[in-house]
Amino acid sequence: MQTKAATALYDYWTRQRGDRAVPLRGAIEPADIAPILPDVFILEHSRLADPHFRLAGTRICAQFAQELKGAAFDQLFAPDQRNRVARITENVMAHCAPAVMQVVLVDGTLETTEAEIVLLPVATKGKVADRIIGALAPLPGQSPPLAAFRYATLGALSVIDTSRMPGFAGSRPAVPMPTSIMAIRPAGLGQTMSRVLHLRIFEGGRHVDGA
Repeated sequence: MQTKAATALYDYWTRQRGDRAVPLRGAIEPADIAPILPDVFILEHSRLADPHFRLAGTRICAQFAQELKGAAFDQLFAPDQRNRVARITENVMAHCAPAVMQVVLVDGTLETTEAEIVLLPVATKGKVADRIIGALAPLPGQSPPLAAFRYATLGALSVIDTSRMPGFAGSRPAVPMPTSIMAIRPAGLGQTMSRVLHLRIFEGGRHVDGA
């Protein structure tokens, strides 16, 4: 893991689960992870819907310029990757297998920011994982985005086998994911978009100068 938020959350998740396959939701205390709460989210699963946000940290909502509570997690991703992302989150719960996603966040100017997302299964009762606690954070050393993120593309996935050895050292090698069509764009397109950001676009193709 390359971000403080992901590493800190995984270490805390490991301590709270003890000898269990996954920790109970009641063992997760927000005060214990206060420094990273803005980057933390909780997903829940129901039979009627794909995993969706039960809670989302303030920094995550601000980065996407929307309140994410109630939104489907896979809706953050490019349309051609949403089914794959939904299956990944469902497998994290079904197999009690933590995972780390390497993603690229695309902002409103079509410039990109590399980030990672950690997905950790949690049970509300018994031994069945029905929620995920996770963290989303850009990798260190990158420039702040020029605009809110529009969508993410998934680059690679690592699954952590907690039965093999303690800590992240038990993870399997990252598996590259098929490239999203949304990740392929002509050179210079982001700069072109940034020059028209002063315009506000309305339905029907009409635009007005926002200056």
